[in-house]
Amino acid sequence: MYKFALLALISTFSFAATFEFVGPCKRGALFKTEMQLKNGLTVGSATIDLLNNFGIAYKGSQRGINSIFDTPTGIDAMEVLSDSQMNAHGWCYSVNGKSPEVYPDEVPLGNGDHVMWWFGYAHYDSGEWLTQCEPTWKRAPSQFCN
Repeated sequence: MYKFALLALISTFSFAATFEFVGPCKRGALFKTEMQLKNGLTVGSATIDLLNNFGIAYKGSQRGINSIFDTPTGIDAMEVLSDSQMNAHGWCYSVNGKSPEVYPDEVPLGNGDHVMWWFGYAHYDSGEWLTQCEPTWKRAPSQFCN
């Protein structure tokens, strides 16, 4: 009897994490919330749940997000700077201020974690990718910020 009650308690364990989404034009959050989560969720699965629960437009999956809040994708997310340079824009994430070098569905969440998603870019110059996940809002390019 006690083992069953303990297993039931463990299987329904929940915790809270905060989520913040920063767009391309300013540092302020487009959306920020705290969410109660069940044990075992990852950044990817919790983010998809959150976006669905709040009816926020997105393209992507637990593995990665291409667009949130109708941000451009594909060729429309490319910023051509010159014949040899461009910035490729998309969504990046961090957990508690650190950006894991893995897909969001590989990062488990814990109690009190803060997940930040931001629209960022990778800079390409003469055949090399020089940076990744630089915040787009620091430059606020006119093609995204009229």
